Amino acid sequence: MVTPPPVTLSKSDADRGRFLILLAAFFWSLAGVFIKFLDLHPLTIVFYRSLFASLVFIPFLKPSDFRFDAAMIVSVISYTAAISAFVSANKLTTAANAIVLQYTAPVFVFLFSRLVLGERISTLNALALSVSMVGVGIISFESAGEPEMAGVLLALLSGVLFAVYMVNLQQMKNISPVCVTWLNNLVCAVLLLPFVKTQLSISIDQFWILAVMGAVQLGLPYFLFSKGLRTIPLQEAALIALIEPVLNPLWVAVTVGEIPSLATLVGGGMILMALAVRYVWPLLAGSAEPA
Repeated sequence: MVTPPPVTLSKSDADRGRFLILLAAFFWSLAGVFIKFLDLHPLTIVFYRSLFASLVFIPFLKPSDFRFDAAMIVSVISYTAAISAFVSANKLTTAANAIVLQYTAPVFVFLFSRLVLGERISTLNALALSVSMVGVGIISFESAGEPEMAGVLLALLSGVLFAVYMVNLQQMKNISPVCVTWLNNLVCAVLLLPFVKTQLSISIDQFWILAVMGAVQLGLPYFLFSKGLRTIPLQEAALIALIEPVLNPLWVAVTVGEIPSLATLVGGGMILMALAVRYVWPLLAGSAEPA
């Protein structure tokens, strides 16, 4: 098999990729709001989200896009396990613990991209990650208390699995993002069906919440993330996605009146500061684009 020559990407391509990743993180951050209005078993939520997400992408599929290989198998397994662990963690521990522990994922992304892909970790990326992780730690400090260990472990596991999913996407740049998103969600729903077949009863209101959640909060952002990852490095994408744990509690505060704690505001400020330095510093230093 002949390896295709590397494609040279312009600055506009990279900027577009960054915007797509940022948009994906924005839609992901709405999860807490939807889950607050769903009194359902965690796996039932995951099943319906993925089912609706897969249905949305059917009209956009092309026969030539379909491919099922080793990388795709890793993708569907890590995807199903990651979102199942995260939603379950939300039910077993505090939402703050769940989102914060899931966002240890960038640490594992940096580790896996170095060990698996051989990518160098730049000084600027390492600095931004370090400051962001301090912010994540501050967010979790106040709400840590004595959460149930099962929820904590599931949230941490979701971070590891999400990192595996992101690293594996680097091996799938020649596969259509539409196909990747559709197949991930279809297989996820099929795999979970035996576990939720006795818990599929939902109300009309829950139906519409899950439908919107599947299409807008799950399917669309994973498509955008896959698309954006084609034009920017994995480590950079993982850093941009850190905007999610900042936005998540803000949306919950606006919709259900849960006011973010001081720890959330301080930690979120540190994450935003780290991301700002990551992108502003190279411009001030005279670099053509962030390194």
